[in-house]
Amino acid sequence: MRFHAIRKSIRSAPFILALAFAACADPDTEKEANMSSSSLDVANEMVTAWNDLDTDRIVALFAEDGSLHSMMKEPIIGREKLRDHIGALLNGATHLELNLRTVAVKGNTVFLERVDEFTVNGKPGSVPVVGVLDIKNGHVVEWREYYDRNQLLSEMGVSAPEPANSDDAASNVAIYQSVIDAWRKGDVDAVTTYFTDDIEFHSLAGKAPVQGREEVGAFLRQLRDSMTENNMRVVRSEESGDDLLVEGVEDFIDADGHHIQIPYMGAYRFENGKISRWRDYFDPTIAERIRSGETMPQSFKELVSDGE
Repeated sequence: MRFHAIRKSIRSAPFILALAFAACADPDTEKEANMSSSSLDVANEMVTAWNDLDTDRIVALFAEDGSLHSMMKEPIIGREKLRDHIGALLNGATHLELNLRTVAVKGNTVFLERVDEFTVNGKPGSVPVVGVLDIKNGHVVEWREYYDRNQLLSEMGVSAPEPANSDDAASNVAIYQSVIDAWRKGDVDAVTTYFTDDIEFHSLAGKAPVQGREEVGAFLRQLRDSMTENNMRVVRSEESGDDLLVEGVEDFIDADGHHIQIPYMGAYRFENGKISRWRDYFDPTIAERIRSGETMPQSFKELVSDGE
């Protein structure tokens, strides 16, 4: 999430003086100083456009194939997708202000350490951010953002991550995949935003379920902390109305360094775009057999293979 707005120019007199002295040193330094100055101009225009909540100006300052990349999510690439994404971000925003802590520039790259303050849907908030802008030919070709996404969502009062696009929002398969993507990253808060408050969660069909979003979140955090790497994946799926069936593979490194792979089948019920019932079917003894050093048959290896 990016609210890159400032009430003042990001230029400063000491920095400009530094560029001037550096330019006197040698031609190469003068060339880099000119690039740095030009990059600062573009960055200044960009943050001012965000400050003005001007989607058109923001998008125009990106290169045609420019990208905006929150480092915990997939990048948004290309002006058309950027326009949709930024328009959604600014919807409901009435105030954006970037409070700069540190500004640094090296040739075509501008670094902005800042605290972003905003008001969205009447709720004020703030979050510390570091942005890295790569700028060429007067346009931003890549903007990388580093921040605590959970903190930002909390500050904004947002209960669920934004969908990648409207098609994904309408698809239960895509919602489930978003859950798996968040789970692989260990982002339990993001996972639970896709659950109803009263979710019935059967981590293993036949065992007593965990009831309610908060209890499920606590269970998943404990499970996450028992892993050092998570590569869970979907093999195939079938959707029918509010029901989704998924065949997949649990694939993780446990706390003792064992590579555990378990094929599973899941049955899920959706209500208004969120999962209200979760049932997984698998053989938990597979993990113990792997931990004991048992050699698994070739048929099993083919079943859990990721195709590589």
